Amino acid sequence: MILRRVIEHVKTQNWTAVALDFVIVVVGVFIGIQVANWNDAQAENRRSLQSLEELRSDYEDISVVTNELVGFYEGVIGDLQIVVSSLHSGEFNDEARGAVMRALSYGDVFGDPPPPSGTFRDLQSAGELRLITDKALRLRLLEYDQSLETINLSNAAITDMMTPFVPAFRRHSRLSTRYQLPDDDDFNFIDAELPAVVDADYAALLSDPDFRTASEQYLRLQVGRYFNAKVAQSKVRQIQAMIDSNLAEAR
Repeated sequence: MILRRVIEHVKTQNWTAVALDFVIVVVGVFIGIQVANWNDAQAENRRSLQSLEELRSDYEDISVVTNELVGFYEGVIGDLQIVVSSLHSGEFNDEARGAVMRALSYGDVFGDPPPPSGTFRDLQSAGELRLITDKALRLRLLEYDQSLETINLSNAAITDMMTPFVPAFRRHSRLSTRYQLPDDDDFNFIDAELPAVVDADYAALLSDPDFRTASEQYLRLQVGRYFNAKVAQSKVRQIQAMIDSNLAEAR
């Protein structure tokens, strides 16, 4: 209709009307572009907010894992410290024997490493990290994700260093053969229990220098795993605070 009017106005040489029609067309196109841009920006904001919500959910789960991991290593280290101090004193007193049995059971055990954020990796692989508009948060998320490889390599190296001491640490204790296996077809080991030490020769433990060396090395190396878990825990807490701050500003 606009085009027809313009043609009619040109034929009648009504240049004022032609100019007015031209302005109407330009303004209409401009408004259309602005509305489209606004709609795109709103859609991008909604996706950004959704990404933050998904990241918060991811890091709530990651926080649970890292906190449990830190607590596990604190317990293992505490028990190994009692073993080492008892060896130095030359006596396993009644109060220490429970810790000694736990240390013999779990002194060389390690937990699953901190997990990554699936949401972050999905955004990264899709080239959509721009949805995380806070540059500081984006960098911190990337830093945490990259640190996982370092932590895993460090933990693997610690495992290799612990391996030579396994025979000396285990030789004077007897593990229970009782443990719980999954009874379903998908091999879900959530309910599996690690076998525990049920008996130990305390006199042999005290007199065996190899056991003392193994205990001291286990303590030192488990502290390394504990440090890795604490690093991950600190990073996760910082990220959670930043996500919460970004969500508060976006709402």
